Amino acid sequence: MMEAVLEVLEHEHPVKLVDLQLHYEEEEEEDDDVDDAKEEEGDDLITKEGFRGVCDRCGEEINVYHRYYYKCMADSSCDFSLHKFCGELPACLESTFHRHPLTMFMLRYNWSCGICQSKHNSGEMRYICFECEFWIDVNCALEIRKRIIHHPCHPHLLICAITKPVLCDCNACGKEHKGIFYQCSTTCTNFIIHSECAFLPKTLLIQHTTCDAFHHTHPLIISYSFPIEDQKAKHDPKCRVCGHSFYDRENLWIYKCDRCMYYVHMDCATSCTGAGRTNKNYKDVDYPYLVHLPFPDETYSIPKHLFFPRNRNKQS
Repeated sequence: MMEAVLEVLEHEHPVKLVDLQLHYEEEEEEDDDVDDAKEEEGDDLITKEGFRGVCDRCGEEINVYHRYYYKCMADSSCDFSLHKFCGELPACLESTFHRHPLTMFMLRYNWSCGICQSKHNSGEMRYICFECEFWIDVNCALEIRKRIIHHPCHPHLLICAITKPVLCDCNACGKEHKGIFYQCSTTCTNFIIHSECAFLPKTLLIQHTTCDAFHHTHPLIISYSFPIEDQKAKHDPKCRVCGHSFYDRENLWIYKCDRCMYYVHMDCATSCTGAGRTNKNYKDVDYPYLVHLPFPDETYSIPKHLFFPRNRNKQS
């Protein structure tokens, strides 16, 4: 393999690419009688017990499972090291989570990441937007792309900025959650949704999600708001589960069947123990004439159900 050499901003010497697995193979082939002069050269820091180092950009461990890493070419006294993927980060980052390009830059004072709020010392690399005075650390630059979603509920990209569970109100369901949240990546500072809400299905059968406590013939479709004007046009419907109005929740998500004017709060439609829900304390077989609404199709009616039950000829 051709030796790869890089010039990095934060270090005065070039760095070269080291293949950790290759060095292990070479070590296994060596005789026990190792040449002392070669050991003193310090060509690599790998031992048979396993290499352990720290990346000078992200601060995370470098080990044999990364296979490649960059190390200083100067001499053995300089232990400057980089993960291969850290060393090859672009000098300019065209990121989807920020409207301006971010430039890799090093400042001579302490700073905090604008995404994860981690504290950093003088001399550590970061990506900076000079127009907004916004910056992020290398860890966030590496991980951020894995935590960005394009969600139809919001015009801007949503980012999972904090990966540790937090307690917060969700703008999708209106409830307080503890967990992982997605928030607007631009200027909508008050928009945040819980990860469970973010990945709810676009359609569902309410009998499946409410443990058969409620039933509707058609699949319900998610809607990311229920404006007051629409509610008035539909004669101010109530939630079919809890019976409460949608007036104070017009910007919250709902599940709906417009064909049947069947509307349900999102959290009511997806919980087996939601507010206002009743649980059956009887068996259907004990009540053969019980009316189940809505009927499966237009051929059913209450008189037909009462006077021509399917199982009447089976009743003694």
